[in-house]
Amino acid sequence: MSFAFTPEEQSRVEVAAFLGIKLDPIGYVDLSTIVVLSVMYGVEFIALCYQLYNRDYLPLKAKNVPIMFSLYFGAISWLMGDIFTGGLVHLGQSPILRNCKFTIIWLRVCIGAYYVTSIFALRCYSLYIVFYKGKAFKGKVAITSLGIAIVSIALFGIISMLMPTRMVTHYEEILDMCYIDRYYIVAVLLVIWSIWIYTAIMNWRMRKIPFCFNERVEMFTSFIILLVVSLMNSIALLVINVYPASRGWRNALLYTNHVGASIGYWVVMWEPTYGCLFHREEYLQYWINILKEDQMEREYDYSTNINNETTLNLHTKL
Repeated sequence: MSFAFTPEEQSRVEVAAFLGIKLDPIGYVDLSTIVVLSVMYGVEFIALCYQLYNRDYLPLKAKNVPIMFSLYFGAISWLMGDIFTGGLVHLGQSPILRNCKFTIIWLRVCIGAYYVTSIFALRCYSLYIVFYKGKAFKGKVAITSLGIAIVSIALFGIISMLMPTRMVTHYEEILDMCYIDRYYIVAVLLVIWSIWIYTAIMNWRMRKIPFCFNERVEMFTSFIILLVVSLMNSIALLVINVYPASRGWRNALLYTNHVGASIGYWVVMWEPTYGCLFHREEYLQYWINILKEDQMEREYDYSTNINNETTLNLHTKL
């Protein structure tokens, strides 16, 4: 896959100009974006492996490491979808990349953007159940909530696949990029904005609720990240004319989506991961003390046995 300015790429730029589109050729700026974001996700993968290995450490267990691990792979899918359909690479040499329905619907939208943003919203809901309703977020409530999100995403993807290609997306050979129908873009963005509105409602309803740890920061960060991602994608997809043709816009959108997702992940996972790595016993005791002081034992199903060994059944928060 070449990032050099080849005669074929020059021809593509000239054809685009003939069609009235200013096309910035695929080049090393695009390659650098791919490398930087790949390295970022590579570092996060190492951290995730450490978190999975220590998933029974109580402060990490409270964050539901398996769900956060699935969030990571959703973000990877989103990254691949953004790269393949955002104009950063050539598609013509691969039949898989030319299958725009697969790369747009599944990689970029459903497994990617929808799943990642849905997990942020679901975490807000879990905090609402724990701190506003005063109940543990586990069992049927947790399974049903996650199941509704996954089934909704799957239904959207299946319906999109069954729709005629002209109404969703198709490969534009002359420009070597995926073209997305404008009405389909609006439908996708409406879902993204609906998720943001939901996080806004959750933030408002819990604005006066005291939290145990840094949950308020987590909720507000999710609210801001989803707002910025929604705005950037709306502008790029609806306002900018063929945004993948613009080097600035296609790279800026990738950084917005994936740095935002990474920040959202680390706001949730940084403190317990750092505590586990550098102050394991001290942070654990601090965490338990905070839990007791705030009288959240019932919500966390926390108990101390006769031998003063702490036990915790934490299925409470995503």
